[in-house]
Amino acid sequence: MTDIKIAPLTSQHSADISALAMRAKAHWGYSAAFMQLCRAELSYSPEQLNHEDFHFVGAWSPGTSDIQSPIGFYALERLSAKQFELLALFVCPTKIGLGVGSMLLHHALKFAKAKRFTSIVIYSDPHAAEFYAKNGATRIGSQPSGSIPGRELPVYEIVL
Repeated sequence: MTDIKIAPLTSQHSADISALAMRAKAHWGYSAAFMQLCRAELSYSPEQLNHEDFHFVGAWSPGTSDIQSPIGFYALERLSAKQFELLALFVCPTKIGLGVGSMLLHHALKFAKAKRFTSIVIYSDPHAAEFYAKNGATRIGSQPSGSIPGRELPVYEIVL
């Protein structure tokens, strides 16, 4: 996709991106019960969007404004003076496979480099693991899910 507008999100986008995260996660065929268990982890509060340790950025289709719902977004959370976590990267299901996710990830990497961070850690959904690997991430282990007991998530890192 060309002409995608990428811009920081504000607290007014909290409900929109939380809903987008749920739609994007459900795209992978997870059950309603599974999705309900993920709801809290996929909800982003206005306070988070305004907090200095977080960086939320959205993507909009050509011809839409930033007061409308974004078609994708990412969130970085500062873990230390040199490391971010890619807390979220979600794309509207109708836009998956069109390059929006790659555009957002590359924007996040550019932002982190500009801030002189040395790496980004990613606790990935298994369905997104191949995407991160194709975009330069190295698998460094696994981590228990924050929402689903007994579920392990692949952990990736991108060294900047």
